[in-house]
Amino acid sequence: MGADDRVRAALLAGLTVAGLAAGGWWWRQAAPVLGPTGASPSPSADAFPEPGVRLADPDTRRVFVDPDTGQVIPVPEADPDAGLVVHQGPDAPGETLSSHAVWTERSHLDAGNEQMVRQTNPTAGERHFLTVSCTGSGTLTVALSGSDEDGPPQTTTCTRTLALHFTASGGPLLVRFTVADGELDLDARLVTLF
Repeated sequence: MGADDRVRAALLAGLTVAGLAAGGWWWRQAAPVLGPTGASPSPSADAFPEPGVRLADPDTRRVFVDPDTGQVIPVPEADPDAGLVVHQGPDAPGETLSSHAVWTERSHLDAGNEQMVRQTNPTAGERHFLTVSCTGSGTLTVALSGSDEDGPPQTTTCTRTLALHFTASGGPLLVRFTVADGELDLDARLVTLF
């Protein structure tokens, strides 16, 4: 290898290192920012978690659900981003479950918009807990597909919290939100129970 070849090889190696460094810098600058980046919408006083959450410690919430109606039983509020522990009721606690948040949706919806759909792809047999509350004058309809308990859509006029337990059947799990007769602020959360 001659002197010219060595210079070319060194120049090519230097340009390659510079190109990789510039690419790495660009990649970091173009990456999405993770975590809180500023002001985010916060639910109104009547939105989720609504009365129905009991603090066990700063990192855990307890929710009591009436097994007959599926409604959350009123107890003091807690941070909606904290962990969740679900009981069947305050008098007969039943099984205690821990959870992992799959998604949280806080949106403004009105009757003129298309339906909003949230999708996840759980494995068959995963148990889930969906809480949906809203504030506003509209009528909210929530429909599930992809669970063993798919049934008719649930409707609320924002006067109560919907609390739905279900088991994923495998494949896509879709939760559809539609509004009729007005507008509302939606606050929904899907968690996996384990």
